[in-house]
Amino acid sequence: MDDTTAHDTEQGLLSLPCESSPRNRITAAQNARQIDLSVIMPTIFWTGTFERCARRVLSLLDETTANAEVVFVFDGSPPPAPAWLDRPGVTIVKTGSRSGPAIARNLAAESARGEVLFFVDADVELAADAIDRVHAAFAADPDLVGLFGAYDDEPAAVSLTSTFRNLLHHHTHVSNPGTAGTFWSGCGAMRTTAFLDVDGFDEKFAYPSVEDIELGMRVTANGGKILLAPDVRCKHLKHWTLASMVITDIVHRATPWTRLIMNSRGLPATLNLDWRGRLSGICSVLLAACLVVAGFAPVALWAALACGLVVVALNSGFYGLCARKRGVGFAVASFALHWLYFVYSSLTFGVVTLHELWLRSRRSAAPAAGVFQPTAAVMLAAKASQLPPFSQ
Repeated sequence: MDDTTAHDTEQGLLSLPCESSPRNRITAAQNARQIDLSVIMPTIFWTGTFERCARRVLSLLDETTANAEVVFVFDGSPPPAPAWLDRPGVTIVKTGSRSGPAIARNLAAESARGEVLFFVDADVELAADAIDRVHAAFAADPDLVGLFGAYDDEPAAVSLTSTFRNLLHHHTHVSNPGTAGTFWSGCGAMRTTAFLDVDGFDEKFAYPSVEDIELGMRVTANGGKILLAPDVRCKHLKHWTLASMVITDIVHRATPWTRLIMNSRGLPATLNLDWRGRLSGICSVLLAACLVVAGFAPVALWAALACGLVVVALNSGFYGLCARKRGVGFAVASFALHWLYFVYSSLTFGVVTLHELWLRSRRSAAPAAGVFQPTAAVMLAAKASQLPPFSQ
């Protein structure tokens, strides 16, 4: 990305020397006027969900007791910014070309002056007390390096898939408070010093994926303390379809997350990778297999029923939430979507893991054989497998 283009600015952006390192540029900006907290929101539009979420942030800045600012970063070459963004405490930066959320957030961090960086997605509307809760948490615990919150249980989009998806995210986060080995940039904050120590988000991620999870793993590996704080709430405005859910999970989450796990040589036991999630995945795949076998041997239906009951028992809290919010019919539909989610996520994990192991075996066998010459396709695949994947 061209440095001159990347640092084109609009209202209120400090002039930062492009020839210096990112760390020096950020330090220089912060030394200009240290404040408590900087909200960072990337976007590719000035309208739509961004406008609603950005206006919410601006209203909270007027109400919070923290000394706070907001940095909006446009990923691309933006049209003129709307007039309502022209106000004190607002900085606007742009990447100049579509570069992905990792680069966009890092660029915004270069202009932020807060001791804490509060990352918020452009389709996430903060609760009325979110900024104050984040500020209070960091003020109360000097050892706290990062924290992230949770969606509320009243998603804006009311379609079946959207409600299921957002309630699942809500339930997963609310059910796992406390120390976490990951991070979520949809509504997550991190001390600027800790963010700098690990060089921010990995800019190899060109699309929204698990770049925030990867950041959290590096921070915790560096000794940082990250908390999942479900009392920091927000509302998700995204509309999901069945197709977008499946494609996003397989291409932008399960696949890169599996590569991340393979590269880290460890399987984290947090959030949807805890023992309930793993056992649910196994039982869901067995349920699917039993249904196929039942076409030839009807007795397999009993095994399918047993697997289904195990999944229900393991996730009874979530299905209970679905029943309370939308009724028993919605809870039954949520079980079907949840089962599908477990099946394709588990199969993706298995396929990608086998593929990664095969690539590693080919690479390790090549020097021993002395005659192996990898094709261009294999070389590209091997290179791709080494890229850190993309929150969860």
